[in-house]
Amino acid sequence: MPDLPPAAPSDGSDLRRAETLPAPDYHDPGIFEHERRTVFGREWILVAHEAELARPGDAVAERLAGWPLFVRRGRDGVLRGFHDVCRHRAGPIVGSADEGVTRRCPVPKLRCRYHGWLYDESGRLERTPDFGEALDFEPGRLALPSIQVASWRGFVFACLDADAPALEESLGRLPALAADVPLERYRLDGRAQHVLRCNWKAYVENYLEGYHIPYIHPRLHREVDVKGYEVRAADRVVTHHAPSRPRVAEPVYDGLWAWLWPNVAFNVYGDGLSVERMLPLTPTTMRIDYLFLFAEGADREAALAMCEEVTDEDRRICESVQHNLEAGLYDRGRLSPRHEAGVHYFQQQVRAARGRA
Repeated sequence: MPDLPPAAPSDGSDLRRAETLPAPDYHDPGIFEHERRTVFGREWILVAHEAELARPGDAVAERLAGWPLFVRRGRDGVLRGFHDVCRHRAGPIVGSADEGVTRRCPVPKLRCRYHGWLYDESGRLERTPDFGEALDFEPGRLALPSIQVASWRGFVFACLDADAPALEESLGRLPALAADVPLERYRLDGRAQHVLRCNWKAYVENYLEGYHIPYIHPRLHREVDVKGYEVRAADRVVTHHAPSRPRVAEPVYDGLWAWLWPNVAFNVYGDGLSVERMLPLTPTTMRIDYLFLFAEGADREAALAMCEEVTDEDRRICESVQHNLEAGLYDRGRLSPRHEAGVHYFQQQVRAARGRA
């Protein structure tokens, strides 16, 4: 991985004086709704791996921060995305009402599951079965609202904002960091999901620092030399760099550990890769979605067990922090100049996003 120097905070502010976001930012419904629209309604968000959309008709239905959508591969091989909301009475085309479920499902026709309205592959309304004679009714003006879809090295992203920059621009320095990582070597193994009782930012911030490792992750602490732990933040990406302790056979951080604004991490280790997506559900709940990919012959069971263990440890501390954020005593804290450059960078990005009209 390229050894990039640490970068200055994006707005030039001094990390040595930095304070955290105020506690209400982690549970206020108005702030949650504003972030839903200014962050998740405008940024490129990972939705799938191309292996899940390999055949014509394959579709993945999602709810991204409450936005129902689906991505589908057409008969012409093109990936297209749409809001999963019928123009009749808001019925689903592909998905379901389950907020925490990602559905991969072959869809031969884009037909509303409620009343059968039929759309073609481009989202244009084709038929309204047994609808009757209606006045001032123009089916040609009732296409499914489309969304941007693009792929990077097998990973499929969607963006609800038609005016957003191209995916390549939104990836920041990630392509350069991953240039020598053989992402295409790994094969999709499966998904896992975890619902946490905390605000999405609380978990992202936990991911973006290694300060807590000695106190929360005993097994990981035995493998990682925390004294040499470093986090670097610049150009929409935060990376972790940590030397392994002597005599560690398979170093945990011997790979690429990179988080991409606003909510996805690529964790590459030896013969495996986990892609970790952090999605808000409500002001005080969120979901972690994992995509697991492995090279042939990899020790997948050990990797999955380690991931499960670390995730559960993080879940417990993040839920405790959330409880304290809501209790009414704590308002703001100070950030560690030594360890929390990634947290500082993330909070600056959140402030900048929320400041947009």
